[in-house]
Amino acid sequence: MKKFLAGLLIIPFLIVAMISVAQADGSATSTMANIAMHLNHYPSDSEKKTLERIVMDDHATAGEKALAGALMRMQHQIGGADVKKLRALKADDHASDDEKTLAGVLLGLNHQATAMDKKRLQTLSD
Repeated sequence: MKKFLAGLLIIPFLIVAMISVAQADGSATSTMANIAMHLNHYPSDSEKKTLERIVMDDHATAGEKALAGALMRMQHQIGGADVKKLRALKADDHASDDEKTLAGVLLGLNHQATAMDKKRLQTLSD
């Protein structure tokens, strides 16, 4: 009986984990755009976990991993080595237009997205 109850307690956790992974799988840029659109100074703990999954995902592109890492470490604005990585991503001919757009928005963030940036992010999250 204890094993059965323990199994029931694990089910909600697994469902939440599966939903988070499903959001990041195949739509990492969209997931990050949604996080950035609602950002207030820095990502929440649950958003950081989602971003960490993108960084660890073998199917994510190098650009998606750079974006997720920069967003995960953000404190009011992108800083340090992440600025250089995102600038390089914007100039990379192999990066997708969505990755370049998101990199540009993240580089300009200061505490939260502007109304103009939210419109740009909305196009990525559709």
